[in-house]
Amino acid sequence: MLSSLPEQIWAVAMFAVSTYAWWRGGWVERLVAVTNVIAWLATIALQNRTNWVDPQWSVFAVDVVFLGLLLGLVVRSDRTWIMPAAAFQLLLVITHAAIIVDEGVRARAYITALILWSYLVLITLAVGTHLRWRLIAQPAR
Repeated sequence: MLSSLPEQIWAVAMFAVSTYAWWRGGWVERLVAVTNVIAWLATIALQNRTNWVDPQWSVFAVDVVFLGLLLGLVVRSDRTWIMPAAAFQLLLVITHAAIIVDEGVRARAYITALILWSYLVLITLAVGTHLRWRLIAQPAR
């Protein structure tokens, strides 16, 4: 599960940002934080660790569901940070689609892109939580 240093770094970053979002965020930030943790656990449980060349169909499904949640929040919430988070998650889904349609996409490029987009979604959650907390913490002028 956390056998490599990059996996350990991701787990620490994801739990730190998710905890911060739960502590300082509103309902949107909390929902994204919890869903992100659930998606991470589902990915660990469902991914095929013996074959990185073929498409990861179950991980693709998890990422599509997470994208659906983010897109729903784009429409239903007033948070502007959700839009770039959804855009990065869409790029993650498109990366899955690339390996599905083109066998020339190699595993290293595939995994690197997925990691990049995942971190960018996490960063937008952290920034969005911080902006929300500052908005709530500031006294009205």
